[in-house]
Amino acid sequence: MYNGMLRITLPSANVSGLFVLEGKLAGLWAQELLRVAREVNQGDGNIFDLQEVFYVDSTGEEALRRLSRHGARFIADSAYGRDLCRRLRLRRIAASEAHNSQMTQESDRGPLPEATKANFSSAEELGHQRSGFRE
Repeated sequence: MYNGMLRITLPSANVSGLFVLEGKLAGLWAQELLRVAREVNQGDGNIFDLQEVFYVDSTGEEALRRLSRHGARFIADSAYGRDLCRRLRLRRIAASEAHNSQMTQESDRGPLPEATKANFSSAEELGHQRSGFRE
């Protein structure tokens, strides 16, 4: 686990729109999440996997609310995650629903343009592009 920091796994060409968060969503890390989500924005309706998040402060809660207002959905199966989604009124989905959503988006979107494929070539080998932020 990432004690005192947040690890963000960015969407890859294979799993478009899925951000995986691990660790603490607090303070500057919450602001960094918003910055990264804005930079990588692939349209409304991104999915944020909160299953490995173990702490969220008020700044992190506000970041999740902002993402939610832009159509984000959240995977949160732990008791903490379910409570967080309930309290903040976030749209919680099951991991299987996220997978089905990704399949639908990819079939609607068609093949990726060549330029996009080139940007993700190394990420495809790893499965996900990783962005780890340190204190």
